[in-house]
Amino acid sequence: MLNSSVSLLTAVVTAIVVFFFTAAWVSMKGAREGYRKAKAAVPSARKSMWSAIGSLFKIAVLAAILGLILVAWQAKDLADAADEKPGPSPSVGRT
Repeated sequence: MLNSSVSLLTAVVTAIVVFFFTAAWVSMKGAREGYRKAKAAVPSARKSMWSAIGSLFKIAVLAAILGLILVAWQAKDLADAADEKPGPSPSVGRT
């Protein structure tokens, strides 16, 4: 009787250990597949990230150039206005 209970206990412990090893194996296999998919997606994600950064940089450069042009144009208009001598008022000289 003692041998059958020991062998039953051994069978149950072995079944539990095998179950957990199998569950761990399946989990690691799924994780390995997910890792491979993520690793394969990195180059395209990196390319799209740098593309977005590049387009943002281009827009920022264009906005800065446009801003400089507008500031220079305004400064030129102010300098031209300061150089001009004011004309006489239309009411001056009419008596």
